[in-house]
Amino acid sequence: MTSEQRDSLNHFFVTTFNKIGMMEESALKRSGCSDLTLKELHTIEAVAELEEEGRNTMSQIAARLSISVGALTTAIQTLVKKGYLERRRPQNDHRIVQVFLTENGRAADCRHRGFHEEMVRSIGDSLSGDRLDSLIASLKLLSEFFENKSEEIRS
Repeated sequence: MTSEQRDSLNHFFVTTFNKIGMMEESALKRSGCSDLTLKELHTIEAVAELEEEGRNTMSQIAARLSISVGALTTAIQTLVKKGYLERRRPQNDHRIVQVFLTENGRAADCRHRGFHEEMVRSIGDSLSGDRLDSLIASLKLLSEFFENKSEEIRS
């Protein structure tokens, strides 16, 4: 890799990830969820995805977010107080804690999904089929790289 390529990649990572975060925060404020942080919104998103799969336990949510159950407990307490989530214990096993979206949580998740859909549609509509396929293949490699790095850190 040349130094120019290295600089380009570094610039891409820093600016793109920062811009996506800023755009998400701006969309969050405009959507009426100004009491949520981006981290809290991503917690709601994880709960929504896992609730759909029937895997919405504290340990599964923590694993999805790559955080400890203790850190998740604090986040869930805050979101319960804000009215976005609720905790329940199944009747057949009181050791397990399941987390569910409230009506407000579903609305916040729906708005957040809308932001992502708009972002994906905008990129997808601006590229030809071949260029889009190439971008997707490159992003898959990038995702695998970060997943492997994440596993190394957890080990």
